[in-house]
Amino acid sequence: MSVRRLAALGAVLLAVAVLAGCAGGGGGGPAPPQRAWFRVEILPDGGARLDLHAAGRLRSDADVRALARQIAGAAFPGARDVRVRTEHDRGMPFARAEIDRAYRTGRGASLRIDTAGALRLLRARGFSDTSMRLRLPSVPSTVETDGTPTGRRTWRLRAAGRPPVVSVEMRPSPARWFALLVLPVLGAAGVGLGFFVRRRIFALPAAGVAVAAALAAVVLPTGRQGDNLGVAGLLGGTELEVATVAPLAAVPLGLPAAMLLAAVAARGLARPGVPAAHEARPRDTGVFW
Repeated sequence: MSVRRLAALGAVLLAVAVLAGCAGGGGGGPAPPQRAWFRVEILPDGGARLDLHAAGRLRSDADVRALARQIAGAAFPGARDVRVRTEHDRGMPFARAEIDRAYRTGRGASLRIDTAGALRLLRARGFSDTSMRLRLPSVPSTVETDGTPTGRRTWRLRAAGRPPVVSVEMRPSPARWFALLVLPVLGAAGVGLGFFVRRRIFALPAAGVAVAAALAAVVLPTGRQGDNLGVAGLLGGTELEVATVAPLAAVPLGLPAAMLLAAVAARGLARPGVPAAHEARPRDTGVFW
């Protein structure tokens, strides 16, 4: 082999070695920034829920749970108890902290969340890019950041800026739930009249009212107005859960009413109408005419 070929081969080997060294030396550079965010959900029964999503170099799920417990304690220092467990969202684990007595229920319920403690705990674990999201019950509420009203529900927590202090004022209105409770009452009355009243002039409009009540229960925020009872301190636990879904009973009540109207319409289309000066004597039951 000539000297020229040996020199070319040496240059190629040297270039390969340099490139391999550069690729391997990248692991000793600065680690990518760790990212984390947590969501605070205020529950209508006076509790709260904190979900911590931490994508970083924490060693185990136990570390994430421990950090979530500390953040929950810093955000709600007056809480009675904090329970933490690991949950999964689309296959990704996160820590969920259930907080008892995060605020006091009543007609003027309020709470205050100081994010300074949470930011300090997250930065100690290396999380430099963090944020907090807030979710409130379905009641009239006012949110303030450092004393200024705001419509925001997400805040970036940065070391360079001042950690926000979020104040929430909730004004529950139980009358909203009582107003929607009229829907299942109308549905039950409409079904009863539609099936058992012997004259169509009364039965068919009653069935139509039941169907309209079912549609209104679907369109209106019926399943969320029970939060007003919980935040006001009137109900809690299982009773609150039952009261929340009670107005939705209008939906299944509308199904038999709709079937009755459909049957009457199909019967009217299937046979020609017979003119008469008066309505024929009804049968013993109003289910079939």
